[in-house]
Formats: sequence, C-alpha cells, structure tokens
Amino acid sequence: MEIKEPKDQVSKNLSEDKIRPLEPLSDSHQHNPPSNEDKAQNRLNFITLGTISEQEKIEIIQRGFQLQAEGKISLKKYYESTDSNSLFQLKGYRIKYESIRKNNFYQQLKQ
Repeated sequence: MEIKEPKDQVSKNLSEDKIRPLEPLSDSHQHNPPSNEDKAQNRLNFITLGTISEQEKIEIIQRGFQLQAEGKISLKKYYESTDSNSLFQLKGYRIKYESIRKNNFYQQLKQ
C-alpha cells in the first residue's frame, strides 16, 4: 500500500528546504577541453589503416588474435596501448581498435 502526502504538505516541505546558491567549481574540478596541440599529438600517436599495406594488416591482425588466445593481452590493449605485448612494442604503431574491428581483414580472420 502506498502512502501519499497531501499536496499542501509537499509544498510546505519544499519551501522549508534551505536553498544554497551555486558555487563555482574549484580549479581541480574544471575540465579543460583538449587544445589543438593535444589533438594533433593524439593523431600522431595513432596511425590510420590506409597507411599500412594489406600484407602487414593481415600480420598485425593475426598476431593480435594469437596474443589474445594465449591470454597475454586483450585486443583493445594490443592495438591501442604501449604494454609489453602491444602492437606499439611490436611495430611502433597504435591503431584505434574500433577502426580495426570494422576492417574486412579483421572480420575474415576473426572467423
């Protein structure tokens, strides 16, 4: 059974609540959007699939599946991180995992 307060009681409760003015966030809580320099640096850290030959794409994807099957690294970390078993350590590349997942070679080799 649900108990409801009369509307007058709800209004009374709301008006009794103390309302504090909003205070600006301190510097430690502010989020600064990435600068153009940060964005450029991020683009430099990742390469596009179009810059890699088809044979190299196949080798990279196969190696990622192999390392994942051996339990050494997740596919996302393999492509995007700088961990010891990552693509970065193997070839010096970092590729967005989402772009790899959408690649035809990835889809074919996944099966």
